[in-house]
Amino acid sequence: MLRTRLRHGMFENMWKTMKLRTKLILCFVLLISIPSITNAIIHYKTSSDIIVSNAEDSILEIVKKKTEISDLLLNTIESRTIDLISDPDLFRLFDREKPQTDMELLQMDRQASAILDKYFRNEQDFYTVQLVTSYYSFSGGGTTYTSTSPFVSVAPRGFVNSYIYDKIAVADGSLQWFPTYDLTRIFGQPELSGMDAKFRMVFSTGRLLNISPIIDGVSRSWPAEVERPVLLINFNEEYYRQNMVQTPTIQGSYFYVVSSEGQIVTHPDSSRLGMTDENGWYKQFKTVSGTSLVREGEEDVLIGYAASGITGWVTVYVVPYRQLLRNLPTVSYTDLFVTLVLIILSIAISYFISDRLTQPIKKMMAAIQQTGAGDFTTQIQDPSQLEFRILIKKYNQMNEKIAELIEENYKSTRREKEAEMLALNLQLNPHFLYNTLNIINWMALDREEAEISQMIVSLSTMLQYTVNNGQEDVLLEKDLNWLKSYTHIMEKRYAGIFEVEYQLGDLPSSAVVPKLFLQPIVENAIIHNMQTLEKDGRIIISGQRCGEELHFAVCDNGKGMTKEQINDLIIRDSGGIGIRNVKKRLNLMYGEQAKIQIQSEVGRGTVVTIMIPLISRLK
Repeated sequence: MLRTRLRHGMFENMWKTMKLRTKLILCFVLLISIPSITNAIIHYKTSSDIIVSNAEDSILEIVKKKTEISDLLLNTIESRTIDLISDPDLFRLFDREKPQTDMELLQMDRQASAILDKYFRNEQDFYTVQLVTSYYSFSGGGTTYTSTSPFVSVAPRGFVNSYIYDKIAVADGSLQWFPTYDLTRIFGQPELSGMDAKFRMVFSTGRLLNISPIIDGVSRSWPAEVERPVLLINFNEEYYRQNMVQTPTIQGSYFYVVSSEGQIVTHPDSSRLGMTDENGWYKQFKTVSGTSLVREGEEDVLIGYAASGITGWVTVYVVPYRQLLRNLPTVSYTDLFVTLVLIILSIAISYFISDRLTQPIKKMMAAIQQTGAGDFTTQIQDPSQLEFRILIKKYNQMNEKIAELIEENYKSTRREKEAEMLALNLQLNPHFLYNTLNIINWMALDREEAEISQMIVSLSTMLQYTVNNGQEDVLLEKDLNWLKSYTHIMEKRYAGIFEVEYQLGDLPSSAVVPKLFLQPIVENAIIHNMQTLEKDGRIIISGQRCGEELHFAVCDNGKGMTKEQINDLIIRDSGGIGIRNVKKRLNLMYGEQAKIQIQSEVGRGTVVTIMIPLISRLK
């Protein structure tokens, strides 16, 4: 780690002390060599991708064709087994009790052979075709349905005890396919285990025969006590390979067939027949057909696969990846030669360009020094190069902008001083107004106009509160006192029309609230909700502490509002600066903790509730 840091610091110092011309030469060399090398790599990668893509399409097409051919052959077999189900001769042959003598069994065997001969006479490549029951394997000695290979008759008892019989019995008459297995082991015939593997290893199909032919116009079926025979057809693994899979043309490639459970049906390596596919590729086959790039041992291989619609088995075509790219040319010497020529040209061009670049840079450095000394009026003439023209233009604009900001800052400072002077003058004007109101108050008292005097005192209190207190948040006690002065004046203004009642609970004296937050609500109740009343109007202003919140309500018995009017009041603030203004102020101060609720009924009145967090002046 320390060595890496030292090396990095050394290169960083070398770059800092390197001349501009040297940097340009180095940059030009890198700019030419890196794209050239990158282009060669991309060309190689693109070519290989095209080859692999074409190979994928070809491999997939081949394996799908092979699967279609196999499905045609297997479908023919299934069709013949279906024809066998409706055979009346076969129905009569087994429509009886279990034979008691060997002679009866031999007679049945000959008849069964004749029946099977009708349907499978031309299938010389079948290994065996048998009708198997728990007591006998019919057609076991015939040669019509076998190849030239040795014939192996299925042991009835071993067959009935095998998983193959169990699966056929559960299938209730549907055709079942079984991947390659050792029949001497599965059917309990160890005396035949010494046979050549190509005769022991078979794949099979079977069907439980529930025969129901139409005889003399009547549909017949066996009684329950009659044992249903099983049609069992065995195939050599060679049959699958010869009829459905041709020899691959690409060196090192091969076909094999695997069941959905991973059991190998056919494979060039006969020792793997009936074994579980150790590659585990079958677990990745999520679609009916496709291609995939996988690993086989130490080598990458491209596989194409397609599933049979009859058996569900998957035909896999394996092609070594290296064989696909064996004819792909490497990067040619021409590319290397062109790269070297471009590097030499870049060195020569860099010398020429560096000289042209240094002239405007020197001019700009001189101008920057003047700007650093405080001369923001410095302007540089536009050079001929477009890039430097843009840079110098931005530099000139920057100087102009700095000069404008300095001028604007000067004017802003001057306006602030003027505002301070205006504020001092405004502080003098209210004193004159207070004195005038005080004189009017004494004149009212001299004339024994107590109500007028009280209104003047309330107005003076309100004026003093609004002018002298420039804070946005105030003590709740002071704000309520101001509100009481306001409601007192409004009660006198609308004498006899309504009364205001305060129901204030145990509110903390140190609580802080937004200035005049209740006044717009009360004003809205007076001006809009009481306008239709001539008397008996009532406004109740209540407040209480609820945990860590303060709840206030303004309730009136005025004309009320519809839902549309309430929405219009909140959204458009049709009532002036009232509720919407209060809502904005509360949201600015408390965020989502502040809530305003409006409940109203036409002809009965309105209740506006405000809920805000409890904030103390001490906090």
